[in-house]
Amino acid sequence: MKSTTSALYELAALSGIQASYVAVDGSIRYADQDVILALLRALSVPVPSTKDGPDLLRARLLADARRVLEPVVVVRTGRPSSVEVTLPEGIDPRQMRVSVDLEEGTNMYDYVSPVLRLFSGFEAGGRRYGCYRFELTKAGSDPLPAGYHRLHLEGGGISANALLVVAPVCPVAKRAWGAFIPLHALRSETDWGAGSYSDLAHLGRFVSGLGASMLGSLPLYPSFLDPPADPSPYRPVSRLAYNELYIDPTDLPEIVSNGPQRVLGRAEFSQRIATLHESRLVEYSEVSKLRREILEPMAASLFSGEMPRRRQELDAFAHSHPELVAYARFRAARERSGDGRVGHKEVSPDGDDRAFGYHLYCQWVAATQLDAAGEVVSLYSDLPVGVHPDGFDPYWSPDSFVSGVSGGAPPDAFFESGQEWGFPPLHSEAMRQDGYSHLRAVLGRAFRHAGYLRIDHVMGLQRLYAIPDGFNARHGAYLAYRPDELHALVSLEAHRAGTVVVGEDLGTVPEEVRERMASDKMLRSWVFQFESTPKEPFPAPPGDVLASLGTHDLPRFGTFLWGKDIDERQQAGQLSQAQASRQRVARRSWRVALLRAVGERPNEFGAPETTAAALKGSLAHLAASAARLVLVDIEEIWDERRPQNKPGTGPEADNWRRRAALSLSEIRSDRKVIEMLCHVDKLRQKEQASPPKARK
Repeated sequence: MKSTTSALYELAALSGIQASYVAVDGSIRYADQDVILALLRALSVPVPSTKDGPDLLRARLLADARRVLEPVVVVRTGRPSSVEVTLPEGIDPRQMRVSVDLEEGTNMYDYVSPVLRLFSGFEAGGRRYGCYRFELTKAGSDPLPAGYHRLHLEGGGISANALLVVAPVCPVAKRAWGAFIPLHALRSETDWGAGSYSDLAHLGRFVSGLGASMLGSLPLYPSFLDPPADPSPYRPVSRLAYNELYIDPTDLPEIVSNGPQRVLGRAEFSQRIATLHESRLVEYSEVSKLRREILEPMAASLFSGEMPRRRQELDAFAHSHPELVAYARFRAARERSGDGRVGHKEVSPDGDDRAFGYHLYCQWVAATQLDAAGEVVSLYSDLPVGVHPDGFDPYWSPDSFVSGVSGGAPPDAFFESGQEWGFPPLHSEAMRQDGYSHLRAVLGRAFRHAGYLRIDHVMGLQRLYAIPDGFNARHGAYLAYRPDELHALVSLEAHRAGTVVVGEDLGTVPEEVRERMASDKMLRSWVFQFESTPKEPFPAPPGDVLASLGTHDLPRFGTFLWGKDIDERQQAGQLSQAQASRQRVARRSWRVALLRAVGERPNEFGAPETTAAALKGSLAHLAASAARLVLVDIEEIWDERRPQNKPGTGPEADNWRRRAALSLSEIRSDRKVIEMLCHVDKLRQKEQASPPKARK
């Protein structure tokens, strides 16, 4: 008989909790029983105490034995198609009929034997069961097409069905390069304190003219911007909706209506635009207010019937996107709520039609303006791993999330206390039961406007570190997902959209994650700062990667080159004097090797021309490498030293608020920018196939 402790941990494993993991130092870390109990309860497994583990385990094993089919079945195109079935003793598997209703609803494939018994069986609840494999490939029949189908099993008094996901691999990237700049940082001669979708299109036209195949930015999802603003693009209100902050009102027909014109005619409004335009940082709350003061009367003019054709287009958009209608209602209800929260029930626009109309209008025009930018150049979009706990997605699909738990990361070399990211993890079993409807919608939204898509924390398709409320990041455990199923969803949606997928696999990542990425034709992330060493300052990136000098979470190239990030970390108390001294010695050794590799005399003066030579040599190395994709951060070209984000810091660091030093017109006329991007393009042209076309 199992002990109460072993039964509890076995129950946890069956419920998708990994009670142990290999830490960054190679040691095995085990989760405390209190953590396991808290996670089980969060997953709706009622465990009053540890002593109840054996009884609950027996009940769970019996329930699993009686499950004839898993709720989701995955097959891959080009591979043998089969499904595993569990049957009680006495049922002849050869009498079972297996059928597939295709997604289009016009065809049905019928399959009968052959079946292959996988093993002799097992016993549960006093009855024996056998597990069988039913082949879904018949001689002379067409293979199952890619898509979401329904699988049915009938016979012997048994009836079961499942979602059948038939997925190809992701589209294969051609040799190409792209440029990157956060949209909030992009400045133009007429901006209102932040970039816009129109600015994104203008920059896209410029870089594509120099040979770029893609233009990247940070995630473009909505944030909570009422004071105090939470502008992090990696904790959005929703992964289904669009960010209204980046709408360009001046590019919309409704701007000529009387209401918007009265707003534009106010001297006070013009002065606020001028103040925000000159600001060194994005003042999110003020920019949001300014946008709304003009967009709300624009929406009102449309709903009043001034432009019937435009209204018909909005109505068609709303009909096609019921989730965005619900999102608009959610935002309007949240504004009516005293504490800004909305309960998990349907809300109605009644009582504040103006707010509902405003939010729905914003979703429509944001989507259309983002579409327009994607027609100019393929967008390199970014899918964050989570959403704000008070956001729309946990309201819209509460069963898809684990409440009372935060996603994060265990302690590692960079964060000795671990990280708590402040968003609820996805609930694996609940998502499977409803056929991953929410996640499929999230992926559909992400791929809709992307020629290339970066999946943040791609390991999250396999597992995610979870921290129960009341515990810190040192005390958590991994929630396991079904990687076959999640990878199949990503691959299928990428295939349908024709989008190249890049997984963010930086840091401590199990090798099986990268093996699965390679199998799916996902590109890995390769970062020069992590790979370059004194012994090998210019290591060769492999072919199956997107290569870049850094990321939005890392020090700028010039800062890293001269070790100023070490000074900053020591001043912030993140490094002791001894640790900082050791890192400075190591950084100097690397810097000497890098400068010698680019033909520069090593020095300690930080001369601009030395930094420029090191940057050019490093980018040239990436551009000429075998890496399938290369991403150039435009701000690095003029030696920007201010980071977009300093992990582990708060509002005092002005994260996600930095505006670019050069405006859009200055970027397009800057000699250094043009020469550097043209140089990258020339090196990328070697054996280069035609770049992907812009998304339509």
